[in-house]
Amino acid sequence: MKWIGFWVSAVCLLNFPAAVAQDAPDIAVFSFEDISCDAWIRSQGDVTLRAYYGAWFRGFVSGYNFGNSANQVVRGAMPDPAAVVAYVDKFCLASPRLSFIAAAVPLVQETRQYRVPVAPSKR
Repeated sequence: MKWIGFWVSAVCLLNFPAAVAQDAPDIAVFSFEDISCDAWIRSQGDVTLRAYYGAWFRGFVSGYNFGNSANQVVRGAMPDPAAVVAYVDKFCLASPRLSFIAAAVPLVQETRQYRVPVAPSKR
């Protein structure tokens, strides 16, 4: 009986890392038809398209803030539109095979602030 317990424990320990190491869940990101860094670079002279892209980045950060009250990008911390363009340009030069919207995650990580969640008001 002791040997059965030993072998069951051994099998559990061997499978433990696989059970613990789960991939991050896929998250649906609604964006543009072409989100490649090439599309970003091609849009350089298109003021209207860049304005759409900028609005998407602000919307992404707002959505992030909605879902993460404990660590938000607070007002005044979001870079101005020219700085966002420069940030994404740098990101796409460093990682040309990624999508330009992938720059939104490190942008949030670099600008967010940790804070205590605020309880909703009872009006």
